[in-house]
Amino acid sequence: MQHLIYRTNTWYFNRRVPVKYREYDSRKLIRTSLNTDSKKTAAKLAYGENERLERYWESLLATGSKHSHDRYQQAIKRAEILGFDYQPANQLAAGQFSQLINRFLFLLTAELTQPRVEAVLGGVEKPEIKLDDALNKYFEISRDIILDKSANQVRKWRNPRKLAIKNLINCIGNKPVQELTRADMLKFRDWWIDRIESENLMPNTANKNFIQIGSIVTSVSKNYQLKLDVDHIFSDLLFDESYEPRPPFSTEHITNVLLNEENLSGMSEVSQCLLKVFAETGACFSEQSGILPEDIILNEEIPHIVITPRKKKRLKTKYRKRVIPLVGYALDVFRKHPLGFSHLDINPDSYSAAVNKYLVENKMLPTERHSVYSLRHSVQDRLLRLNAPDRVQAQIMGHKYTRPDYGVGATLEHKQEWMEKIQLVT
Repeated sequence: MQHLIYRTNTWYFNRRVPVKYREYDSRKLIRTSLNTDSKKTAAKLAYGENERLERYWESLLATGSKHSHDRYQQAIKRAEILGFDYQPANQLAAGQFSQLINRFLFLLTAELTQPRVEAVLGGVEKPEIKLDDALNKYFEISRDIILDKSANQVRKWRNPRKLAIKNLINCIGNKPVQELTRADMLKFRDWWIDRIESENLMPNTANKNFIQIGSIVTSVSKNYQLKLDVDHIFSDLLFDESYEPRPPFSTEHITNVLLNEENLSGMSEVSQCLLKVFAETGACFSEQSGILPEDIILNEEIPHIVITPRKKKRLKTKYRKRVIPLVGYALDVFRKHPLGFSHLDINPDSYSAAVNKYLVENKMLPTERHSVYSLRHSVQDRLLRLNAPDRVQAQIMGHKYTRPDYGVGATLEHKQEWMEKIQLVT
């Protein structure tokens, strides 16, 4: 088997740890970038990676040793002492032949030991460090920072960083640090935009998260030679302190421009449906893509949809779990598509980008600050103008309700009453 997986224009070596070795290697999955978009090249590199990995596992089995990050760190330090930069075997094999020869020549004249050979020829597996483990590694690396701090000061220094990593994991999942991308951080930035706007938070709160995560990832990448392009990943994420939320569309602009059938004639049917449901309910594309057929209730007295988190389909915040009565455009869409759109395996980010591009190219946005996401603010704006109770607004929009949360909240009938009041005229 080739043990290959293709992600974001790059081939990765990808293999689960066999049962035979799990006592000695506790990792569930080994995934290493092969730094190529050529499948043929990747297959050759993966073959070498697999051979090296199996030899490594056999050495663990023979010696009774266990895989650890410490062994990798020791290999890096040992290579430096011997005058070499530590490079994993697959990188050495793909690099300059003369450098590889120099390393072999050195070993021929040196006292051969397994640790020396591993250090010079890259024989120790680069560790896979998940985001939660990266935090622990960072705390170990940064022990000098807390030398003169009291226990309370240490707690106050650690807790914001724990929260920052927790927020990032809630947004993108507990992925390996090596696989962190610019796209992940832009997604996290959007996650923060939503929280700033729905919970009335200050932009500086998000900025602290970006700075803390950047520091953690940079330190771990440097100390474990992960060679992440941290400057690119974390560039231009901070919010201007004077940041203002996206403006809403007026109701007239939505009905006369955005949802005008003639204006939408060049947009795909699926995109039109997602747009109409968004405009009527405030349920964004990512939420709609996670609505399963059983979440679409059309045969009861009050038709409605259920937005709920599922495995590999997280919601932006825990408050986004909600039930929304269907009216107007949204009811029409789901009557036409009673199974919803989850079966199409929609990439919500791609659809959002495509719709935004269409709206820009067709001059359907009133200002440069508007985007398709402004529809969510428009739903909130319509509720506010009619003085809908705060708790009703929060439960329709999926916002945090800041007052004491007594009772079961607004009933479906109560929410339907307000959804009908803000219904767009079709």
